[in-house]
Amino acid sequence: MNDAPQSLSDLHRLIENAPPADAGALQAARARQAILTKPAGALGRLEEIAEWLAAWQGRHPPRAEHVQIIVFAANHGIAARGISAYPSDVTAQMVANFAAGGAAINQLSGWLGASLKVIPLALEAPTGDITLEAAMAEGECLAAWRQGMAALDGDADLVCLGEMGIGNTTIAAALSAALFGGAGGDWAGRGTGVDDAGLARKIEAIDAALARHGGDLGDPLQALRRLGT
Repeated sequence: MNDAPQSLSDLHRLIENAPPADAGALQAARARQAILTKPAGALGRLEEIAEWLAAWQGRHPPRAEHVQIIVFAANHGIAARGISAYPSDVTAQMVANFAAGGAAINQLSGWLGASLKVIPLALEAPTGDITLEAAMAEGECLAAWRQGMAALDGDADLVCLGEMGIGNTTIAAALSAALFGGAGGDWAGRGTGVDDAGLARKIEAIDAALARHGGDLGDPLQALRRLGT
């Protein structure tokens, strides 16, 4: 953890200096696809995934013998605005269910022979209501990032990331709108199954958050700090 970022500027530099994909491994994967006994593209996204994995592992063929799954759980201040069919208490209940082995991800990880780690991120302290303030101070954002870095298994061939927490689809929609454009109505869905009134509140909250932070969302890391967790 000696390279753990101490500021968002450090984090920018860490990301910018990350090793690139291996062009040679990518070309080797594509060349092999071309000689397999099948029509070109017949395996659909599986072909793209195999090429991507080879490129980022820097080897061909790629491997998926040691798979790590990490699920991060957090509570979102936006949940207080009635954008979910369930209260924030459910987040801790779901984390307990993960720990007891009762969730779908437990079964999937067992079937894959993958390791599973569930990390609750200060469930007792929800992020800020993004319609009124930033989700996190810079230090809080960096602390969450460092927890993610510390959770990684350096020997894993593939890491699968997941998250849960009441209000999470509202946050995901707000981040998507900030990064890719559009408004709340373009990205919001029913999430946990909210009714029409709940969906309207969700869209309104996303639009209010985008308006509140709009001038600071050009930087993806600032978007993460202000809207995410």
